[in-house]
Amino acid sequence: MSDDPAPVGRLGTLLLARSRALLRTRIGALMVTFVAILYGFVSLLIGQMLVVGPNAYRTVQVTVWTGAGDPAWWNFPALVVTAPGAVLVLPFLATVTMVVVSLGVGLGMSVGLVLAYRLIRRQRSGAAGPASLGTVSGLTPAMIALVTLGACCSTTVAATAGIGVVAQASGTSIANVLSNTWYLNLFQVGVLWVALVAQEQLLSVYGRLLGGDVPSAGTSPRATLDGRFVAGALLRAGLVGAGVTWALAMFAEWTAPSAPGPTATLAYQWVIQHELLALFAVAAGLFVLGTYRWLRDPTHRSAALALRGALFVGGGSLLTWTPPVLASAGAYGLVNEIFGAVGLPASWGAVAPPSTGPLLLALRWGLQFGLLGAFAVAAALAPESAFLPLQWTTEPRPTPPLPGTTSGIRRGTPVEPPAPVVREAVPHAVLAKAENGGPVQG
Repeated sequence: MSDDPAPVGRLGTLLLARSRALLRTRIGALMVTFVAILYGFVSLLIGQMLVVGPNAYRTVQVTVWTGAGDPAWWNFPALVVTAPGAVLVLPFLATVTMVVVSLGVGLGMSVGLVLAYRLIRRQRSGAAGPASLGTVSGLTPAMIALVTLGACCSTTVAATAGIGVVAQASGTSIANVLSNTWYLNLFQVGVLWVALVAQEQLLSVYGRLLGGDVPSAGTSPRATLDGRFVAGALLRAGLVGAGVTWALAMFAEWTAPSAPGPTATLAYQWVIQHELLALFAVAAGLFVLGTYRWLRDPTHRSAALALRGALFVGGGSLLTWTPPVLASAGAYGLVNEIFGAVGLPASWGAVAPPSTGPLLLALRWGLQFGLLGAFAVAAALAPESAFLPLQWTTEPRPTPPLPGTTSGIRRGTPVEPPAPVVREAVPHAVLAKAENGGPVQG
């Protein structure tokens, strides 16, 4: 995986510029349309928005429900079509979500198929690995969407499995999600979009094989698939996955039946513990070099120091323990939940964890609390060390120094040392270009 090269830019990556350019042909448009329609039709059936079978209707009738006074405001206006043998119900937000998700699945699967086809055609001698990677990358957005298939557009409880996945990932209950189905729409669109952005990043690696981006001079042609690459890729995936679900979990807390009113403590939990740590982890996982360069660029040193201070405070409180007065008000950490799980009193700051089962609770503690908190603290104290494992998946990769060699190059020097130190090899080279105003890849 690579950071986004200059020809596309960060905004282009977020808007899926490469994926759209790859499919800007008649065949590509037909592929996207076919997959989107197929997925949308299956969603209608699974979510029971379309029910086919015998019924009591003898004529075709079209009704628009305004839902005046209905607490489920996000479902209205709703279109209801009844006919002999079929009933179609199209709530407003669920229908919009289904269209967006269907287009995203169509785009993701089509990109994967085109990428696999071109890699097989151009590298027949040794294309098994890259081709398989291309296919899996295209199926990833589809698999994420299939996990919650029907959940976002269900007018019944038929999609219990998908809704259960959303509830567990958000640290809330199925009953809470069912009573606030707008959250399902938000969750599925958010997770699917991040999967498409991750797929867009893969295109930056294999773009030159498709006639696209050309790597800059001195850039290694491809990151070597070894133990360090796998470890870095797993860390990036963990940061993105934990960050997305943790960011969306804040909205799940808002929808809780007994959700308290906003206070200063809850504002700290929502803004710092949830959104800041989550969005920083997602940015670091998707844009490794760009995020690191922003932290170390002296042109906005004050803002970077303020961010690192907030990361240290938020990450430390999420990773460890907060006093009982803060924990009872909603701002608590991993140790507080552990205290609650073992039955310690509230005077110790104990907070009861959500009832999600031992495995899911372990994932919540390990990823959302442990990984996000530890990475935030590490990035605040030592950005070079925190971002080094992530750079094992970027181009160029940091390389170990030769035995007995050291680097005497001062930070910001535009000349790259011949034998850089491990922990600052890539950061020095990238940061030097940023500080001198030159073009930067990633």
